[in-house]
Amino acid sequence: MLKLVRPVLAGVAYLAAFGAAAHGPTPQKVVETVEIAAPIDRVWQAVADFGGIAVWNPALKASEGNGNQPGAKRVLTFANGEKLEEDLDTYDPATHEYDYRMSRANTAALPASSYSVVFRLIPKDQGTQVEWKSRLYRGDTGNEPPPNLTDEAAVEAMRHFFQAGLNNLKARLEKAN
Repeated sequence: MLKLVRPVLAGVAYLAAFGAAAHGPTPQKVVETVEIAAPIDRVWQAVADFGGIAVWNPALKASEGNGNQPGAKRVLTFANGEKLEEDLDTYDPATHEYDYRMSRANTAALPASSYSVVFRLIPKDQGTQVEWKSRLYRGDTGNEPPPNLTDEAAVEAMRHFFQAGLNNLKARLEKAN
């Protein structure tokens, strides 16, 4: 009996090791925040238009959308001319939050195959904390992605996009004080 068990266990161990090496991508997370010395209603006024993100995010050349109700769509045009489409899932002015997701991947615009995002404002002391977080998957979901479509590339691109927008939003709103 022992002679039969050893080969079976060895085979199971081999398959487990092979499966672990070939599991594909895992979800990545990006969370960026900034504190803005402005009241939450003023910050919300600046970011409330789902389609108007290009007004305050310099990583974009343009943006256009068709409203702020769940199901609305927007198209982002990046500085390199590439476009990315997103769908609005929830929109709540009372809690100063909206959630959206990529509707069609374009890895030339952003090296991710899919993502979902939560954008929210939180009252903080005399100002507002803006939190932008995403769960995303790399641009190439195969086991050996090229360097420009790895987990790291996707995280870095999303982080840069979030930081550019948050830093500019802070500068614009605090300058107006």
